Amino acid sequence: MTADVAQRVRQAAETLGYEVNPAGRSLRLRSTETVGLVIADITNPFFPSLVKALEDALAGQELGLLLADASNNVARERDAVQRLLARRVDALVVTPVSRSGSRGTISEAAARCPVVQLDRRASSDAHYVGMDNVAAIQSVLLHLSTTGKRRPVFVGSDPQISTTWERQRAFARFAPFGDRVLVGEFSLDWGRTATREALARWPSTDAIVCADDLIAAGAVEELAVLGVPVPATVAVVGFDDTLLSRLQTPPMSSVRQPLLEMAVAAVALAAGPVTSPRKLLHRGQLVVRASTLS
Repeated sequence: MTADVAQRVRQAAETLGYEVNPAGRSLRLRSTETVGLVIADITNPFFPSLVKALEDALAGQELGLLLADASNNVARERDAVQRLLARRVDALVVTPVSRSGSRGTISEAAARCPVVQLDRRASSDAHYVGMDNVAAIQSVLLHLSTTGKRRPVFVGSDPQISTTWERQRAFARFAPFGDRVLVGEFSLDWGRTATREALARWPSTDAIVCADDLIAAGAVEELAVLGVPVPATVAVVGFDDTLLSRLQTPPMSSVRQPLLEMAVAAVALAAGPVTSPRKLLHRGQLVVRASTLS
C-alpha cells in the first residue's frame, strides 16, 4: 500500500467513524494483546497494590489484563491458568500459591506461553521477578540492632509460600536467636496468637519480625491488649508496607517492595523474545516508623 492510499484509507475510516475490532485484529496479528494474571489471594491487602502496579506497567505497552484469584487453593489456581490459556492470552503472570503444589501448573503453562512468576515462585521452568528477601531481612535485623533490639522472634506463615520461606530462612541464618521462629498463616488472628506464644516461650523477646503486615498488625494489637509498650519493650516490623502499616497505633515499620519496578521487569519478560528462564531480584526498602523507634 502506497503512502497516498494509506492516507486515504485513514481519512475514510475517520469519516465513517470506524474503530478497530480487537477480536479481528487479534486473528490477524495472532495476538490478543492481553496478559493473564493469577494471584494467590485477593483478600490479602498486598495483592491489590501488586495488581495496580502490573496494570500500570501493561498500560505503557498498550496491553490489557485478565485477572483471576486462586483463593490460596492450588486446584483453583490450576483451573484459572487453564481458563486464561484457553482465552489465548499472550503471556501469564502468576503469584504461585505453593512452592511445591503450584510447580506442575507453572511448568505446564510455561510450555505453552511466556510465564512470569511475580513476587512468589514455584518452578524453575518460568521467569521469576521478586524482591531480595535475604537482603530485606538483613536490613531489618541491622535496624533493630542499632535500636538496641537483639532478641527478635520471627512470625511467619505457611513455609510453602516462597516469600515467607525465604524470609524465615534468612532470619534463621542472620538473627542472634535464629531458632526463635513461629509459623502459621497470613492473618491478623495468627499475629495475635503468635505474639502471645512468643512472649510465653521466650520472655526476653524484644522484637517481632513478621512475614507480612497482616501478621504485624495482629502483633501490635495483641501487645496493646497485653499492656506491652511498643516499641519500648517490644518492637514490631512487617513486610509489604501496605495501608495497614500506617493505620496502626503506633504506625508500623515495614519493608516496601519496589512493585512498579518489579512489574515493569515482569512485563518486559512477558512481552519480550522467548528466552531461557531468568531470575530477577530487586532491592526492597525498610520504611521506619514508630513501631521500632523509641
